[in-house]
Amino acid sequence: MAFRSVPISFITVLLLFFFPVSRSIPFIVLHGIGDQCSNQGVKQFTENLSSFSGSKGYCIEVGDGTWDSWFKPLEEQTEIVCEKVKKMKELSEGYNIVGLSQGNLIGRGVVEFCEGGPPVKNFVSLGGPHAGTASVPLCGSGIFCIIANNLIKAEVYSDYVQDHLAPSGYLKFPNDIPKYLEKCKFLPKLNNELPDKRNSTYKERFSCLQNLVLIMFKDDKVLIPKETAWFGYYPDGAFSPVLPPQKMMLEGFTSSVWQEVI
Repeated sequence: MAFRSVPISFITVLLLFFFPVSRSIPFIVLHGIGDQCSNQGVKQFTENLSSFSGSKGYCIEVGDGTWDSWFKPLEEQTEIVCEKVKKMKELSEGYNIVGLSQGNLIGRGVVEFCEGGPPVKNFVSLGGPHAGTASVPLCGSGIFCIIANNLIKAEVYSDYVQDHLAPSGYLKFPNDIPKYLEKCKFLPKLNNELPDKRNSTYKERFSCLQNLVLIMFKDDKVLIPKETAWFGYYPDGAFSPVLPPQKMMLEGFTSSVWQEVI
């Protein structure tokens, strides 16, 4: 999803009020699907947040941005960001992550999977599909969308689609959970949902965040359900009701969790 307008002052207040030491901690921005760091919206967001917060900010790009955000699998996108942050001396003492939409899953992947990377102190998530989404992100009618729609029609949980369409890594259809757990290559691992492959290291790394801020857009029509931004989701086998986050990933989370709606 391309960049949507976000009140910079609101995010800045969160950074300064909840993270009093954040003024001296640099941050990275991970943009959403269909976007790129050079686009005006993301560029201005990063610059304004850096200016208002007093912290140095960096938008981390994956490949060419727009194309790769759609068609490079999330495992590979995460590995690319992991290698980039490990090479940035500015982040060596620790940094914060600000994620936009799909970029939140890449950010969490860096937190959980990035071996030998600098420590992530705080995580601010704006509209992240943390518990999955039951609908493909809105695209449009351009060439990207034609290719994406054809891949989706081919069978979203097939190996080919999983390897060539980024959103397939977090599409979670409540009426097809067995196939999701078996074939989806990213989100089940990220959320430790595989009963025989749960990794305590991933959970420990995520729980070591000092603060986690989860922002949900009250009028979100892209994420289904919108509560996935708070780790809320549907029960297995049904599209209602939406289970609260306490029943999902955040159960047992030991750090400070802040949930906001804008």
